[in-house]
Amino acid sequence: MSRITDAKEMILTSEISGESWSAAVWDPRNGSMLSTYKNANAALVHRTLQLLSDSYVLGANATKPRLHIWPLNSPSPLPNVHLNTPGKVNALTCTSNGSYIIAAVDEQLFIWQTCNGRILANLARHYQTVSCLAITKDGSLFASAGEDGLVFVWSLYRALNDKQDCPPVHAFSNHNMPIRDMLFGFGDARARLYTASLDRRANIYELGSGALLVSIIFDAPLTAIIVDSRESQLFVGCTTGDIFQSNLHEPPRGLEQHVEKDEKDAVFRAHKSQVTALSVSVDCSTLLSGSTDGAVHIWDIVSRQVLRTIEHKGPVTAAFFAKGFDNFRASTLEPRLEVRNLQRTSEVDGRESNDVIEVISRGRNPAEILDFKSYVGNSVDSSEREKLLKQIANLKEENRKLSKINANLFKYSVKHILPKTIDDE
Repeated sequence: MSRITDAKEMILTSEISGESWSAAVWDPRNGSMLSTYKNANAALVHRTLQLLSDSYVLGANATKPRLHIWPLNSPSPLPNVHLNTPGKVNALTCTSNGSYIIAAVDEQLFIWQTCNGRILANLARHYQTVSCLAITKDGSLFASAGEDGLVFVWSLYRALNDKQDCPPVHAFSNHNMPIRDMLFGFGDARARLYTASLDRRANIYELGSGALLVSIIFDAPLTAIIVDSRESQLFVGCTTGDIFQSNLHEPPRGLEQHVEKDEKDAVFRAHKSQVTALSVSVDCSTLLSGSTDGAVHIWDIVSRQVLRTIEHKGPVTAAFFAKGFDNFRASTLEPRLEVRNLQRTSEVDGRESNDVIEVISRGRNPAEILDFKSYVGNSVDSSEREKLLKQIANLKEENRKLSKINANLFKYSVKHILPKTIDDE
């Protein structure tokens, strides 16, 4: 039973067992469960839980080549929609408006258009399994990182249009072990890219120049990374369960910065095993963390104390703060987009399908949007049209009379008033 409140932020989580639910919504103020999303005990892959615009919850099945989707206001999956994929998905992301879904299957990347389910691109550049995907806030760039330690930054526009040859915008090879987490900061196409790897390094790249700004080295392998909305504080989770905090307003003089494990004033300690998820509230006051120990901790960042704990039945695979959209509490869902079955291959019946532009609009029949007659031809009945035509004719006649009067006034002024003025001077 849903008990969604008017909170400005929610917490979404998923865990590996999937016994009672696939994903859940929690109140960050008291840690109470608000609603759940269920699908026959289907567990979701690590860090594939996503919000599809303000309308749906999306996640990848942990054992089958399938995505699950739920309306924000319902525990039951979206009916009559089958999101089957070419293989088991190991990483997932989507644009903020929900128009495109990007998924990694082994070493390949697939991009679908949500409104018609078509595969628009299939990219392959990694040598090993892709483990992380991230996308900029404006959806212009997305990044992939994998077990090969490589990071590629892609242009979504080029991926959708240059299907035969789409090289990455940037290629980074500064990690020498698998990458476990990645995210973009703010700034859209000129944002910073943050990566965390088992080689104990947290790298920060600047996308405008493609330069590595700094590499922060810790004493334990890294498994999660997050930055606050001011991009002043960096948090990284480790295999040991520790969470380190770094002040980005005090950068090192060189390219590398070493953080010692015994720096107790910069460490959050409560988890018993590997940190799997990190998130920061929009006001930068609260840190959220998930772990393989089944605990989701809500921390006060200033004091580094655990405010409350949300226990899960298995290792946590996703935990993040989300905006409290109206559709979380709506009795009737009002989606901003339409979702169709996903194509599993880029060809239909052995041939490439024709390009299709599909227009989706909330609260209106999409067919009317491109129908010019709906705007002009049948907007008024015949009697109303006759009245309008008469009014237009009367206005034209009035305008003609005023123009004639104005011309007569001008002639009179030139003939009678102007000469007298000149004589007086």
